[in-house]
Amino acid sequence: MQVMIDSNVVLDIVTEDPIWFQWSSETLAFYADTHDLIVNPIVYAEVSVGYEKMEEVE
Repeated sequence: MQVMIDSNVVLDIVTEDPIWFQWSSETLAFYADTHDLIVNPIVYAEVSVGYEKMEEVE
């Protein structure tokens, strides 16, 4: 089964959000163990705005 990752979850982890980091990281880790994780082009674009190089996003 596949699970699409929302940009909010990625951003919670990347920014170490004080409220949502723990939930987002634990939930993402859980699904990563049991599912294929999908990031669509829109989510990728939303997350990549703060980076200068594609390698940094990856």
